[in-house]
Amino acid sequence: MNASPGLLTRLCALALLTASGGLLASACADNESSLFIRQRLAMERTGECTVSCSPSEPAWFQDAIDSAYVGSHSAMLLVGNQIVQRGDSDVLRTETSRVELYEAEVRLSDMEGNPVNEGYVVPINGVVDPGTSSNAGYNCTEVLLIDGATMDDLRVQAAELRRDIEVLATIVIRGRTLGGQEVETAEWSYPVRVCFNCSRCVDTIPPECCEGASIEECEDLEELEGICGGSRGVEDCRNLGQTCADHIAGFGL
Repeated sequence: MNASPGLLTRLCALALLTASGGLLASACADNESSLFIRQRLAMERTGECTVSCSPSEPAWFQDAIDSAYVGSHSAMLLVGNQIVQRGDSDVLRTETSRVELYEAEVRLSDMEGNPVNEGYVVPINGVVDPGTSSNAGYNCTEVLLIDGATMDDLRVQAAELRRDIEVLATIVIRGRTLGGQEVETAEWSYPVRVCFNCSRCVDTIPPECCEGASIEECEDLEELEGICGGSRGVEDCRNLGQTCADHIAGFGL
């Protein structure tokens, strides 16, 4: 059967639309597979809390924090880049596959999936090198998992219920290649347990030492090991600028 010119035009337009739709779908799929969140890096106590940005380093699978001693909560996330290298020094072609991270979208829900907050977007930074062959490139970036307003709400809930409040932080990280391509990760979720006044707090002797007074008789509390964000431990009143009891009473909970 011979098709009319008008029908041929419509068929060609439909074919182009179908092809472009396939390309768009492919681009969207690549957009969420090129960049990904690998893990929450464990904090190591070596004088200061530090991390090493490598997939071979230890990871945490849940954070536990005491809202009596933190006003917000952040985590160091390891981000991978699967875009392969495109630079070529032999032909002076620059590398465009490095990804500059610029923002993270975070929303919190309870363990049943009910929203805890409306979500927010926070700035981040970091550059993730391109992958080589079958191996991704990696770097880490710090992301605010629980903002101050949400922490205030969770603190009240934990104090009233006298138990941990479990929330799930769902994160999407966005970046841009040096070639100008926008990329983002698929959603990645991480659990956090929030309590109120569930950690041990130690006062110095005499109590004035808690307020930073320079007294020779102040008890040395060097045996207290420091803690890193994301874990609970013993609190030192000198970090609070007041006695433990006064600090807790200040919340009015």
